[in-house]
Order: sequence, then structure tokens, then C-alpha cells
Amino acid sequence: MEYQALRRDFEENGYCVARSVFPSEEVAELEEEFDRIAQRCGPANDSGIISTRNVHQYSARWMRLILDDRLLDLTEQLIGPDIVLNHTTLFQKERTGAVGPFRMHQDWSYLPTVSDTMIGAMVHVSDATEEMGCLRVYPGSHKHGRIQNSSANDKAFHERFSFEAATPIEARAGDLIFFHYFTVHGSVSNQSKRPRKVVFVRMFSGNDRKEDPHQFAENLVLRGWNHHASPATTTQAVS
Repeated sequence: MEYQALRRDFEENGYCVARSVFPSEEVAELEEEFDRIAQRCGPANDSGIISTRNVHQYSARWMRLILDDRLLDLTEQLIGPDIVLNHTTLFQKERTGAVGPFRMHQDWSYLPTVSDTMIGAMVHVSDATEEMGCLRVYPGSHKHGRIQNSSANDKAFHERFSFEAATPIEARAGDLIFFHYFTVHGSVSNQSKRPRKVVFVRMFSGNDRKEDPHQFAENLVLRGWNHHASPATTTQAVS
């Protein structure tokens, strides 16, 4: 995808898709490490989900991924040259009869930043079809800004934004999906025999800052500079 088209889609729809960013041989390496991490997390929960934060604390291969220029060059087109990692999350979605597991929601209430530059990049190490419970979005919903009571637990929000009316975004292994944290999104359960495997990379601009700098934030500078870093935002040394 050309950078101009990527920015245009993101600005207009609140999300964009970069196809075949990582070739199959690299995806195979990432999936092997993904599977090792998932195995350490135990069985899936009642919604068919295996998850853990901060994959780069398990695997050097995933650390290299979040520093990869292909990921960061695309991210720079969306939030600028100063890129700070908030955290990563692994999600393996297995076959289940549950309706969810991720009801429609916005992400801002979970990890708000002052200037609202937070985005997510979904790194696919497996395909993600409708049957497998791929991402669903409401295109353009980021233009609403912060919608109050928009978490996954707010019943009235789910009545306003149903699964059925959302747009499914199918992806192949090696694809990246970027979306703004105002974009209304969610996903239904996996009804296939194949697990859906993704890692979310949450990033924000180095010119921005977390409202709560210690709210499950790594605050690792992936590119450029963190203009708000100070001793107050970092772990204090123990003498």
C-alpha cells in the first residue's frame, strides 16, 4: 500500500490495512514464537481466548518485530516520527460457541492519552476470516471522538453499535491492520477449526503522553524521542 493511500484511509475511516508486510518465511518464525508464548499461558478462557501482554518480554524475535522499520515506517505515516510503545498483547482465539468475545467498544477509556494519538497495529501471524472472528469496525466512527460509556461492558453502547452492522476486515498472515483508539471495533467468536493469532502493538506519539503514565505502559521509544519522559514517568531506582 502506498503511504498516501494508507494515510487517506486512516484519516477517513479510522483504520487502514497494509497487505503482505511480512513474507511467509518471517511469519513462520513469528508464529513459532507466538505458539511458544501461548503454550506458557495455559488453556483458553471461557470465551476461547488465550492472551498475555508484552510479547517482547518473552521473545527476542518479537522484540525485533516491534523495532522493525517496516512496521515503524507505516506507523510514522499515521502518528509522526516520534513513536512510543505503550504495550503489546497476544491474542489467540480458538473455536468456541460463545457469542463474544470482544463486544463493540472504543479503546480510549482503557488507556487515554492527552492528545489522543494512540493507535493499534494488529500483526497477523495467521489468517483472520469472518468465520475465524476477524476484526469488525465502524468506518468513520473515530470522528465521534471520545464517546462516554463506550467500553466492552456498556450495554447501551452495544445496542447502538451492533456486531451485525459492523464491517468485517479479513486479513491474511503477514498483514497489518492499523486503527485509531476512537474507532469502534470488536469481534465475534471463532467458529472455524483454525485458531486466529494476532499481536496488538499499541503506540502513541512521542509528542503526546499518557494521562496516567504508569497505566500498564512500557513507554519504550521505538523511534525518535519521548518529549514527555522524565524521572517522574520512569521506574525509580532503588538505592
